[in-house]
Amino acid sequence: MEFSQAYYMNDDSDDNSPYIFKGFSSATTSQRRGIHPLAGYDFKTEAYQKVDEFPAHIIRKGDKKIKDLVKEHVLPFLPAKSLMKFKAVSKDWEKWIASPLLTHQQSFSCQSFSGYFYQNMSKWDMNTTFLSLDPSTIGVPSPALDFLPEVVKILSSCNGLLLCQGLEKYYVCNPATKNWKILPPPRYYHGDEPAIVLAFEPSLRNIEAYYHVICAFPMLDQSIIGFEIYSSESDSWSCSSAYFSDLENPCLVGGGLFMKGVAYYETKSNEVLAFDVKEEIAAIISLPVEVEGDGSLTQMDGELSYVTASNVRENVFLIDIYQGVELNLKHSVSINLGPERSLTYACKVLPCVNSDAVAIQVREHIYLYHIREQKVESIASPNAFGSAKKFLPYINSLANATLN
Repeated sequence: MEFSQAYYMNDDSDDNSPYIFKGFSSATTSQRRGIHPLAGYDFKTEAYQKVDEFPAHIIRKGDKKIKDLVKEHVLPFLPAKSLMKFKAVSKDWEKWIASPLLTHQQSFSCQSFSGYFYQNMSKWDMNTTFLSLDPSTIGVPSPALDFLPEVVKILSSCNGLLLCQGLEKYYVCNPATKNWKILPPPRYYHGDEPAIVLAFEPSLRNIEAYYHVICAFPMLDQSIIGFEIYSSESDSWSCSSAYFSDLENPCLVGGGLFMKGVAYYETKSNEVLAFDVKEEIAAIISLPVEVEGDGSLTQMDGELSYVTASNVRENVFLIDIYQGVELNLKHSVSINLGPERSLTYACKVLPCVNSDAVAIQVREHIYLYHIREQKVESIASPNAFGSAKKFLPYINSLANATLN
């Protein structure tokens, strides 16, 4: 894979941390999952006696009350649905939770993988459902996206925002807060199954966290891929001067993945198309020739990953994880999923975010395999899913979809 020497740093990384075009960084944002139990507390009635457990720099002012400490230093790390509930604590809390500053802090600080939005890919059944991995995010509160003015197809998800497609319009929305925005019409035809990615990376250094939508599309029925980019800052589309013509098969798989400033698109030619949004540079990552089975681009521990899974016999599944700038094989593990069975079944790898887990769909079941703990978790009940479902990973955030 060849790129220009130009690259740019993540706003919140240190000066020595390599960016995507210098090599993938293995650094990952701490999830601070230990704070989530606070989501069940009643801050109006609970008695708090452990103020001394807070760091000294937080309790320096003697007149600070525990509710004030929690409001300032805990709320930014909680899921959006919990924050909606905590508006009832007091008028002061309601005002703070509705403030742009907390929205900014929470969208950056709360990065825990909350669950999946999924939808039948049939044109006749566009019902959208939410599968929660975190009890504090169940309900979202609007899993069906019925606050939008029409039935939509889910296309992409990034840090709490969803990109959806109606009959003639694109929508960006936040299912937790129910705020949404209609995007202006693009200049080029994107098709019914666009290869499109939502790009949103909150930063503590910039309270105006704008987002982008990047569509990779074939130009004039040729084997040339162009890129059209929507910016929420300007509320307009622009066509990038970059294009790519070296794909063996220019047919792109709908949807994609965005991380660390780069949009990734799967192709039907055993290649991944990468597009640096800031520098507007396109490049190809070749998947290893030995890759077999149903694989998926995903994000694991802050690195771009390609995960494949195959049912080698009965209830034994082989998982291969490819990582790094060249997507080399890093892990290969055999695991037992579900009850003993006499037949082998096709399986599907689902994308994850901010996690060390691999999600696998086997018929009506979904399993989560945690790499570090070497533990398998069943996260779906029987008969919950069919094989033709599209899954988008989701983070329960206050991110504002209407920023411009």
